[in-house]
Amino acid sequence: MKQTRRLIRLFSLALCAVAVLVAVTYVTMVRTNSDRWLNSAQNVRLQEARKNTRQGTVYDSAMTRLAWSDAVGERSYIDDKSVRLAMSHTIGDQKGMSETGVENRHATTLLGLNDITGRDKTIQRLMGGDPVGYDIVLTVNAEMCAYAASLFPTGSRGALAIINYKTGAVLAKVSLPAFDPADMSAYVEDTSYYDRVLQYRYAPGSTFKIVTLTSALENIPGVASKTFSCESVWSFAGSTIRCAGGKAHGSINLNKAFSESCNVTFAKLAYEIGASNLKTTAENFAFNDNFLFEDIVLYPSGCLSVSQSVSEVIQTGFGQGTTQATPLHMAMIAGAIANGGEMMEPRLIREVRRQNGGSVSHMTPRLYKRVTDADTAREVAYYMYQAVQSGTGTAARISGYSGRVCGKTGSAETTNDKEAATNAWYVGFLYGDEEHPYAIAVIVEQGGSGGSAAAPIASKALKKAIELNLY
Repeated sequence: MKQTRRLIRLFSLALCAVAVLVAVTYVTMVRTNSDRWLNSAQNVRLQEARKNTRQGTVYDSAMTRLAWSDAVGERSYIDDKSVRLAMSHTIGDQKGMSETGVENRHATTLLGLNDITGRDKTIQRLMGGDPVGYDIVLTVNAEMCAYAASLFPTGSRGALAIINYKTGAVLAKVSLPAFDPADMSAYVEDTSYYDRVLQYRYAPGSTFKIVTLTSALENIPGVASKTFSCESVWSFAGSTIRCAGGKAHGSINLNKAFSESCNVTFAKLAYEIGASNLKTTAENFAFNDNFLFEDIVLYPSGCLSVSQSVSEVIQTGFGQGTTQATPLHMAMIAGAIANGGEMMEPRLIREVRRQNGGSVSHMTPRLYKRVTDADTAREVAYYMYQAVQSGTGTAARISGYSGRVCGKTGSAETTNDKEAATNAWYVGFLYGDEEHPYAIAVIVEQGGSGGSAAAPIASKALKKAIELNLY
């Protein structure tokens, strides 16, 4: 009888735990979708509020005024066009063309609609002024963004993200091509409104080898001391894997295979790791997650389907096949390695303030998830350091900087046409630098080699971030 009661209690506790989990998930998803609707340009309440409320000001992290309203129904933007363009996807617009911009994603805050009690607006009316929304101070630095945008070749498409991997603060965010929030009548192609940092999912190419390397260290005993063979081409399970430029790496260890970005070795590693283990590691790194962040809308990255073929698994090993990731997610992955295996939630808003300067809320760093243990993260960081010291990422080295620059290049195919230019990637971080805990992701669409097109941009951008002492 006692055994039966004990089983009933255990079953009841299990049901309660499941119910709580379902409730939390439901509330989170409802809150997120509700926020998106409340901030939608189609929301009638939002349209009405703009007719009788002066919107709050948007500042960058240096308190540079980016967008403001001197009167109800008006909106002004910073005079510097290079800043407007570089930060267009972060600032947003008044017509609702940008889904991810602060003026869109956080319109209710700028209009004070989240003043639940109405206290602030009541005080404003008693003082004889128009109702005024809240001000937003961003984590992003405008000078940094304008400089980063200038590093890309003229007319190119691409994206750059720099984060503080200790706090999750997004320090720079650039998406090209851009639009001008101060002149929405100017013609731009439709894709200019898409934020490539947050919304574009690219094949990560060899930058995904960070994940495959982690999985190999976790699942293959003694893999660091093994020797592999690369004859430039490997045909297996219906796939033909080639190393860039037809290079045959010969007999090669894991460290050199990573530094020189040997596709054949990492395809073989993926096969040995196995679909289940590789998928588990990728999901530890937040692939296939439905990101529900407070400050930003980040599209999910995808890796390995439920019923993946052997061919898909080995293609995944070096970031091709069906693998997709956003630039911000890749910066988060690099940052997690630098941060001892801890991935922080990305934050875009440092502070929400009242017009009188009183604070409504401050940014609080939040751990998103642990991607691997600290020892494995430290070993992967060493491999990434070697890739910059003597591998494909040497162009990411920073002149005059005495700290450790770690990274991984990638040249991702976007078509079966081997003559087509690849997307050029670089992801990396500054390691062990407590004053400058920066992680970066750069992609230049059809830029060719990651080592020659993306790594130099990362080097210059990180050097600028150090000079500005971003936090």
